[in-house]
Amino acid sequence: MTKEHLYVILIFVFGMLVAMAIIVNAYIKFKRTNTINLKVAKKSSKWKKIKQILEGQFSYYNQLPDELKTDFILRTYQFMQRRNWVSSSKPIVSLYQKTLISASAVQLTFGLKQVSFGRFKTILIHDDAYYNRLTRKYHRGEVNQVGLIVLSWKHFEEGYADAKDKINLGLHEMAHALDLALHLSEGRRYNVHRLMDKFRQSAFDKMLKLRKNPNGFLRQYGSTNPREFFSVAVEHFFEAAKDFRAQMPELYYELCQLLNQDPCNNIFRGFQSIHSHQFKNALDVKQLSLYKPKIDLKPNGNIAVPFASYTLLVALVIPIINLTVNIWDTITYSSIGILYIFGLIMIFLKKGKELKVLNSHLLSRTLIFNNDFFTVHLKNVVNINFTYMLTYYSAEIAYFEGEDIITKQLSLYFSPASIKKLERLLLQQSIKIKHNNKWLKKEDYK
Repeated sequence: MTKEHLYVILIFVFGMLVAMAIIVNAYIKFKRTNTINLKVAKKSSKWKKIKQILEGQFSYYNQLPDELKTDFILRTYQFMQRRNWVSSSKPIVSLYQKTLISASAVQLTFGLKQVSFGRFKTILIHDDAYYNRLTRKYHRGEVNQVGLIVLSWKHFEEGYADAKDKINLGLHEMAHALDLALHLSEGRRYNVHRLMDKFRQSAFDKMLKLRKNPNGFLRQYGSTNPREFFSVAVEHFFEAAKDFRAQMPELYYELCQLLNQDPCNNIFRGFQSIHSHQFKNALDVKQLSLYKPKIDLKPNGNIAVPFASYTLLVALVIPIINLTVNIWDTITYSSIGILYIFGLIMIFLKKGKELKVLNSHLLSRTLIFNNDFFTVHLKNVVNINFTYMLTYYSAEIAYFEGEDIITKQLSLYFSPASIKKLERLLLQQSIKIKHNNKWLKKEDYK
């Protein structure tokens, strides 16, 4: 190696180290600016003022147990610090306005862990209803996908002045912001995404019924579209919880799951669903003979595809082996044959799965040795997403394990007719089903 080559390599390595140092430094600065912990927040002059405003004006905060109040103040402070505040009539937005608007966002998400409002970083406040040039109408509030939340302060205050009228502009617009934030970050698989998907599917039929019956429990405006339905449901959830539970118990329960709160029982965080104790996923394999399956699916001929792919791969590798092995004797042939057969067995153990639907459980297991045995209670299933992969179906099952949502990936070498039969049966069990990212309905299978 010449000196010139050595110098080039040293310069390259030095440049890489400098670039890494810059990236690490930028990341540390980013984390510092976005991490506002309790110790830092309490030293701020705003902390006591925020606490006083909440105690005097925010009933949700006053209902909290003492051990949760500090965290509510912290979240309010964090939300406030991470937003750009703009007033259409004043040079600055008052701390009073910032506190109450931030508190409405925290109220909505207080039961959730580390759920931000994504790109919604700017909040614009008007004194009263304002004219929107695009719609040519007067609005009280809106959420713009570019990252803007707009509120009429007059109507925001009116929303919290009457805690029982089921109209709350702050909660309504923050629900829009949360809904859109989840939608715009849909590539990330959070539990709250899955629960939101489940709620939307349950709410769709309710929204159509609301259009036909304007005198129903939910405000008629909720029938405009699914996003308005969610925001209106959130207003009713917090301001008429007992009526909501009585009138629409299933939808109320799904909102409890989604927001991890239960206003009827003054549970502000840590909603204990029935999944934590009532329905167990584990099923004893020794007792399977006692269960008669409603459907029992076995792999079809496409199971040969991974075998053929593996055989082709081995055929391509053998010439390479031939370059290093001079003598092909019985031991060589036997070793390659044993490895080949072992590979086929491993593929079959991984790919050759059967699927059963029992009265209460969904069961998947390999056909030999049962080394991959999976069961889930049907009541615990959040949703199932079937995706066609040319020779097999990929099934992603999201389900509750206690209070957590777990996902299980299955490769199903079943025919389209078998999958359709399976989907029909699961829909009858009120399980939410996606097929190639399209939600299915019971009426599609009648």
